[in-house]
Amino acid sequence: MVGSQASRLDFEVKHLWNGGWAARDQGALRRHVEEMERLGVPGPTTTPIFFPLASTLATTADRVEVLGRETSGEVEYALLVDSGHILVTVASDHTDRGFERYDIQASKQLYPDVLASEAWPFDECRAHWDRLVLRSWTTALGERRMYQEAALAELLSADMWLDMLDRHGVPRQGLVFLSGTPASLGGVVFGERYEIELEDPVLGRAIRHEYTVEVLGPGHQ
Repeated sequence: MVGSQASRLDFEVKHLWNGGWAARDQGALRRHVEEMERLGVPGPTTTPIFFPLASTLATTADRVEVLGRETSGEVEYALLVDSGHILVTVASDHTDRGFERYDIQASKQLYPDVLASEAWPFDECRAHWDRLVLRSWTTALGERRMYQEAALAELLSADMWLDMLDRHGVPRQGLVFLSGTPASLGGVVFGERYEIELEDPVLGRAIRHEYTVEVLGPGHQ
């Protein structure tokens, strides 16, 4: 892979971990905590947090099936790590917000982590990491709007996370790790479509993905 080209993902997922409450700036962290508290999700006792999920939840699908309307995506960067290299891409941690009020980790287990099908070698953007930008758009009731936007300088960096994961003995071979998310622009939305983007303005490129949300059950077809 050279220049601004993105490589197709060819990666065997053996471990899937999610990070959270990952803002570097305490003001940004407080905004995200308050956003979740408005949904009834209790604030953290320590930050950041990270935990394992079933490896089968990592997907590049363009459709997510859910059991209720109180679900939403959130844009994050994702690291794909094995013994030879590290890749970076964009992902959405799709979450059941109703169940999240009772158990954050269990709520993450209900729905997939949706990743783009392309990635960049981490070494290509490591030197200008903080200038990369995450964005998402959501469509709800037919109205599309920007949902999140933040430079990676606002979140814990890949090197910070990798060091933390190593210190806690998280396996690297076949690891997919999602970074945690910035606060939304105007509050959490239960959308029917999500578009996610990781932009590299230095090298003039972006990775994008989108997916629809289908609510299952009578009357929701």
